[in-house]
Amino acid sequence: MKITLVQSRGIVNDPKVNFFKARMRINNIDSEMFIFPEMFCSGYVSDPSAMKLDFLKTLVIDDMAKLSDNKGSTIICGCPRKDGDKVYDSLAVIDGKETSYYDKIHLSKTGVFDETAVFTPGSTPMIVDRQGLKMGMCVGHDLFVSDLLEYYAENSADLIICITALLPEQIDGFLKVAQSSAIKFSIPILICNMTGPDCGQEMGGKSAYIDEKGNFVETCTTGSDVREVRIDVAALNANTASRVIPPKIDFGGCASVQIKNTEPDPNGPFCPFSG
Repeated sequence: MKITLVQSRGIVNDPKVNFFKARMRINNIDSEMFIFPEMFCSGYVSDPSAMKLDFLKTLVIDDMAKLSDNKGSTIICGCPRKDGDKVYDSLAVIDGKETSYYDKIHLSKTGVFDETAVFTPGSTPMIVDRQGLKMGMCVGHDLFVSDLLEYYAENSADLIICITALLPEQIDGFLKVAQSSAIKFSIPILICNMTGPDCGQEMGGKSAYIDEKGNFVETCTTGSDVREVRIDVAALNANTASRVIPPKIDFGGCASVQIKNTEPDPNGPFCPFSG
């Protein structure tokens, strides 16, 4: 299976342009799946009015669905989503005329803006199955939630897909955590990060595909980039079948020690090593 990482800018205030950019990439590449960054449809901004929440579905998502249906490809992209009076930082899985949403669970207070002041956190994991490849969904710092990754590993996910919008000073540390998690849970991780300055700050790029042993199989530059990742579904299925999950430890309590602050004895023996 071929999965195409599209590391691109999300233009603020013009979601239709974002669709046209996505369409250009999708129409010119033969791939089963296309992955776009976190909040690609709207641009990574904190102002709900700039997200065009009331128009994103008609301006981007519906047209993405038609494109997916015509192409026969699955499209995964980041978009804010309004549900009543709540706004979610969501990942859209567009498969033909069907669109499903995963809502970001672990909102970050660091980076471009405080996400907790804008979005409502999600609470439900999502595993997507395409032609026998089971993929666990993550957005941004969801990848830091060990319980979520453990859930995916225990429920036979073959791969984790994480879309992000991280700054240059964030992405290197993030990739180290991803590498460690891939090794710990014996599960490959595919990261698609945003690039470009449209949120007011330059985003970090460096999207990557990390295998279950922690090897960086594909790594993007810091600018606009497209990488085709070849996935051996049978090999990943076999890895999942042989996966050993690290055991949970029930400590059953905690030893407690209180350190007493004692005054030194002025009449104590002289220590030749003291200053």
